[in-house]
Amino acid sequence: MKALGSGSLASVLKVVLDVVWYLAWGLLGFSALVLVATAATLLMDWLGYSPSFVTQFFDAVRNHGWVYPIFVAEIVAFLVVIDRLRRIFSTLIAGDPFVPENAGHLRVIAIAIAAYQILRHVTQGAVAMILTLLDMDNPVVGGLELAGVGGIDLGAWFAVVALLVLAEVFREGARMRQEQKLTI
Repeated sequence: MKALGSGSLASVLKVVLDVVWYLAWGLLGFSALVLVATAATLLMDWLGYSPSFVTQFFDAVRNHGWVYPIFVAEIVAFLVVIDRLRRIFSTLIAGDPFVPENAGHLRVIAIAIAAYQILRHVTQGAVAMILTLLDMDNPVVGGLELAGVGGIDLGAWFAVVALLVLAEVFREGARMRQEQKLTI
């Protein structure tokens, strides 16, 4: 099986990326609904109102809804990465990988991963502060104790640096290709 062009491995991977793209949008919509439900339960708790007919649902959202701000940040970063990968694979299917746009796409992927890593730490800190303000001892979010969360993911930061280097390689490759086209 060929790697580039129509009917290639790149075109199969592009279809997989398209499916993942739409699934991630659905997951983002679901997460947004859970965030709204979590905010509603907080508001109802502060107002002292607990409807009896949906108490079990609100208890589940109240107990597990704190993980969703982190989850939404992950989904948004994931969507940015998937979108840029889809664009790169479109150029691979066209048989032209060394276009200047691909360098920009790789740079955006690197920035999205870096932004996610920073946002993850900020979001985890905010969730921990809220849970502390609500007097929850040893808060556990999604089975993960917040006191132990916060390590730096060296693999993700290595990927950021590697993607920035690859972006420069693609940019230089596109520049050299353009120069070659102008050479007789």
